[in-house]
Amino acid sequence: MKIQRVIYFATGAVLTSAGVGWWRADAQRAVVLTGLPAMMTTQPASDELRTRLATARARAGELTGGEAALGELSRLCHANGFSREAMQCYVVLEKLAPTEARWQHRHATLLAGFGDTEAAAERWEQVRTMAPDYLASQVRLGDLLLKENQATRAAAGFEAILNREKDHPHAMLGLARLDLEAGRWTEARERLEKVVAKTNYALGYDLIVTVWEHFGEHTRAAELRGRVKASGAYRDVADPWIEELMGDCYDVFRLTIEAGAAGRRGEGATARRWLERAVGLAPDDVAPRFQLAALLAEQGDAISARREWERCTTVSPTFADAWAQWAASLRQARDQAGAERVLTAGLRACPESAGLWVMRARQWREAGRAADAVSAYEAAIRYRTNEADAFLELATTLFRMERVPEGLQRLEQGLAAEPEHPPTLALLAFHAITSGDESAARAWMLRVERQPRVARDQAERLRAAFRERFGRTAP
Repeated sequence: MKIQRVIYFATGAVLTSAGVGWWRADAQRAVVLTGLPAMMTTQPASDELRTRLATARARAGELTGGEAALGELSRLCHANGFSREAMQCYVVLEKLAPTEARWQHRHATLLAGFGDTEAAAERWEQVRTMAPDYLASQVRLGDLLLKENQATRAAAGFEAILNREKDHPHAMLGLARLDLEAGRWTEARERLEKVVAKTNYALGYDLIVTVWEHFGEHTRAAELRGRVKASGAYRDVADPWIEELMGDCYDVFRLTIEAGAAGRRGEGATARRWLERAVGLAPDDVAPRFQLAALLAEQGDAISARREWERCTTVSPTFADAWAQWAASLRQARDQAGAERVLTAGLRACPESAGLWVMRARQWREAGRAADAVSAYEAAIRYRTNEADAFLELATTLFRMERVPEGLQRLEQGLAAEPEHPPTLALLAFHAITSGDESAARAWMLRVERQPRVARDQAERLRAAFRERFGRTAP
């Protein structure tokens, strides 16, 4: 009897435990079902993505494994532009796993994109508590508060980041922006000079130029403008919790954009992985393949880069840039015969490519075939009339042939095509100086001084030549 009682209680305990487990699974399933998004009205182009979405959605509604399936569904939706469906998933995931900061962070990024700044800020505040070392979330919160003119909260957030990581560039940039808005120019300058030094001008370029000009350092500002081309773009903070979504992305364009951003952050392996994914998804799309080739070349893998450029020409024979890069790479590898073969094939496939004609002209000029080079430059100009480089190179070739008036005429035409082209201005100024035409030299030097993109050392050489030739300081 005693043994039976033990068996009875043991069996009852097992059944009770199973019942509780079943009840919890059923309760979880009920929560999942309340927020499970409907199937997309706009169907994805990828068959594989459609299958994965349908499978994840079906599994999310099952009695077991629903949370994991819902997490996969959220990633697929978020990574492929189904933002509202992803947010529905995140609402449920936040209930099922209230301590998982990833769901809050990803949800906040989408909310911010839709302009629901209050809800986004609330979630990023929660992430700061749950994952205080995940600084990307705090940067995004600070930027959001800055845009919403909540200066005090934004400053506190950026300062908190700096307390965890000294000289964090995005946090310093945020504080510098607040300094500028408040008229604290000295403080802004101090922060911005640290930012541009730390990021090699990837962040803070436009602002530091403005600050230097405010303090009257116009030469320094002009020199920087001459060295760094302003893109006007804000280099986003590295955000692994968002970036890892790319493994579920089927949008080739987004993959290439995100790969470019990763490359600029110095994350070459990540950029390569996403570009290879994009190429795998769209093998006949030349854009990601061309970008992959450029990345491979940058990483020193010239053989793989040339292989990708060659494939670009197979996929899109009229894509002249691929022929040009392939030929240039072969020439750099001292394979002159291969470079010649590729360039000839490229011109045959793209007879109106100005870039390829310039390459042909340079090749002939170096080979001593000046007359042929002139003809090739003329062809390049005929097919691209709005850039000065071909005019400039043609002019220098004509000068070597002692056809100086023709060369000067081509330089003038180059300036008409691309006004204030720095190398052309410099060459015209130098010619006027060496010719002893002081009036013309002064006129050209004035234009050189007004063009910030003329390199500082080149401008100084022209000033020295002017002083030596005319015994006076250039204007």
